[in-house]
Amino acid sequence: MINLKRETAKLLAESSKGLAQYVASASFEFWQRKDFRLYVDFNNISQTEQDRIFNELEISLLGLYILHLEQASMSTKEEQRMVFNALLKDLTPAFLQVLANAGVEEKFINQWDYLINMRLKEYREDLNIALKESSSWEEFKKEKEFHPSWARIETITIDCLSHIRRGKVEKDDPLWKLLRKWLITEDARLNPITQ
Repeated sequence: MINLKRETAKLLAESSKGLAQYVASASFEFWQRKDFRLYVDFNNISQTEQDRIFNELEISLLGLYILHLEQASMSTKEEQRMVFNALLKDLTPAFLQVLANAGVEEKFINQWDYLINMRLKEYREDLNIALKESSSWEEFKKEKEFHPSWARIETITIDCLSHIRRGKVEKDDPLWKLLRKWLITEDARLNPITQ
């Protein structure tokens, strides 16, 4: 029995590691897209600003996955909840390890840890507001099961856009739609695990 628990814990830790690695690679792929670079005027911003924007993509995708797993763990059976909670417990440390393996210095790893916690607090607060304010909308009266997904994706999209644009968000910003499409696709990748 103890060996089975150890093996299960090891498998879940490996899954978190794979998910963390995926966050980094998917963010990098999106960051390299021509349409994304066009919308952020990539060739006319500094290397520091390019890196900052990449970091925002990573932290946003990580936040999306954490919120997805948290919401899934609230509406499932005890056995699944234990799995989701184990993934949640290991995901941020696994992501920090991905950074360390990529050669990021320890002092910056500590800054990343702080930033992740700060952003997660922001995301959770914004998610709660989005869920509350949209709970009476007609769109969700008949299809309540889509409400948490919509709120999660909109929260991360708006927060990510706001951070990339440094708070200067315009109504018809084409980056908004592009980020939303990307985050919808990425959120759907967790559905086979959480459903």
